[in-house]
Formats: sequence, C-alpha cells, structure tokens
Amino acid sequence: MTQYSHMKKIAGTALILISILTLSCSKKNDAQQQSHTIKITASSSNEFTAVLTTQITTATSPVTTDSKTIAKGSAYAYTGTFNEGDQLSFDLKSDVTNSITYAIYDNETIVAQASDKEVATHTTITVGYDIP
Repeated sequence: MTQYSHMKKIAGTALILISILTLSCSKKNDAQQQSHTIKITASSSNEFTAVLTTQITTATSPVTTDSKTIAKGSAYAYTGTFNEGDQLSFDLKSDVTNSITYAIYDNETIVAQASDKEVATHTTITVGYDIP
C-alpha cells in the first residue's frame, strides 16, 4: 500500500468517528426535559395567606399561580407539574403571631421545609426553589 492509501483510510476512519460523535451528542441535546411534580403543603396555628408565584422558562415574567387565605385549623396544599429551569417562590404571610410548618416536594423528595417556625405579627416567609 502506498502512503496515499493509508492517509485515505485514516481520513475515512476519522470521518466515521466524527459522524458518530456528532450524532450521539445531538441526540443527547434533543432529550426531552424531565417534568417535575411539585407539591407544597403548609399549616399553622392561626390564619395565614399562602401565595405561590412561578416563573417558567418559556415566560417573560413571573405569574401568581395560587393565592389563598387559609383559616385557622386548615391547611394549604398545591400540586403542579413544572420543568427543569422553572422557578418557584412561595410566600407565607401572617398578620398575627403564628407558628408555621411547610414543605416543598420535588417528585416526592423534600427540597425545602420548616416545622413550627415562629413568626411575628405582619411577617412574610419567602421560600424559593429553582427546579434543577
């Protein structure tokens, strides 16, 4: 074999390897985003207001997704589906002295929580969560 035919074989092999690598990388980038089931629960010793604000990756500004006043003795619950890169902001507002318990679950794994967190009159607890 001549040196020229060896170079053609090496170039052909390199072209095949580059093509395989390019295809495998492009398939990895085209993978579907994994959805996340987010569950939020909260309860307290007195009345409180729960406000959930979300920012999804395809939106230009945050949106108030859920806002409720929770009566004494009741609890707050929210469940929704979000994607990688979405952001949540959860505000718990109390106009009276209160003891608040909350949890945020991502696909059934607790990602933020507090138990019997003591808050003063006219206090807001803000919990943020960026979906990985």
